[in-house]
Amino acid sequence: MDVVVALFVSIIIILALIKFEISLAVLTGAIFLALSTNPESIEIALTDIFTWKLVAIVILAHSIGYAMEITGMLDKITESVFSISGKFSVAIIPMLIGLLPMPGGALVSAVMIKDLVQKLKIGAEKAVFINYWFRHVWVTFWPLYPNIVIAMGILSANYLQIASSTFPILISMIAAGAVFMRIKSNAVKSKANFENLKYMYPVLLIVIFAVLTGDLLAALLISFFSIVLANKAFSKVGHMLGKAFDWKIIVLVIGVMIYKSAIQVSGASQSFYSEVLSFSNPYVASFALTFLIGFATGIELSYTSVALPLLTSFTGVGEIIRSHVLLVFLGGIMGVILSPMHLCLVLTAQYFKADLYRVYRYLIPASLISMLISLSFLTVL
Repeated sequence: MDVVVALFVSIIIILALIKFEISLAVLTGAIFLALSTNPESIEIALTDIFTWKLVAIVILAHSIGYAMEITGMLDKITESVFSISGKFSVAIIPMLIGLLPMPGGALVSAVMIKDLVQKLKIGAEKAVFINYWFRHVWVTFWPLYPNIVIAMGILSANYLQIASSTFPILISMIAAGAVFMRIKSNAVKSKANFENLKYMYPVLLIVIFAVLTGDLLAALLISFFSIVLANKAFSKVGHMLGKAFDWKIIVLVIGVMIYKSAIQVSGASQSFYSEVLSFSNPYVASFALTFLIGFATGIELSYTSVALPLLTSFTGVGEIIRSHVLLVFLGGIMGVILSPMHLCLVLTAQYFKADLYRVYRYLIPASLISMLISLSFLTVL
């Protein structure tokens, strides 16, 4: 089967099955694409140590959230942030957690804002949107995200070059999210309490050790056990880890990694680019390619690791064309944000027990607003 046809059929399969169970839908679509193009991609994904490291990172990231919840740290942080910023805390907290590039990290912030969501009487779908959207405003700008590091290597550019190209996306996402931040609340903001912000130390430890060691898994381990030691919660470690263990999440991660492997091994992205370029201009083709790859995988790394190497003649290398880099990143992040295979989106929707399709009533218009604002910067970069 033609790889482009197989890619589109796999997406259709996933979208058709997603209403039953997202993890099995992704796994089914991934296996179909692999078997239709290159069956070896399944073995490549399952034997890749990064796949299992990703599983460990997801479980550990969730464990940190649960650990902070069980020990009462989350309550103290949310109370403090709420006393300082009031109803805007539901967006500020996800933004703070968004500084930590961890798969499924939106679930951590979802746990942190759950009480605020109930207190402010925010609907489940809107809560999912606010948490998910503001959790990802940093993705194309913050240097700790692996997709930024990979882009620097592929384009032979430094961080400032990349950041000066993608900052409009950060601005546009914050602005677009603010449009849907209208929250009616009669809650009275108490006197600002900064003291409890000290309980953010697990977050700071992750940032510090992730930068120093370059190993997110090690940073998460240090952060997790710092919570255990500080709260003398050794007897609760099993409960914390057990609560974070979910077979659906593991299947979802494995399915996404098989899908990513199948796309890379089969050359589906290259074939798609050639097809699109034959009837479109480079701007449309480049945006479409990164959007599709981002949408197909739901992983930020996908559009930089799979699509960007194919677009270096468009973006430039060394002396990059900032407006072109912006267009490539914009297509990629919008594809990822809108992807029903994005771990953060699915996990947050499950956590708030929201209807995933209704969440798109917020995601789609917010994405369109963000794209329009970002595109307005093309003429000034």
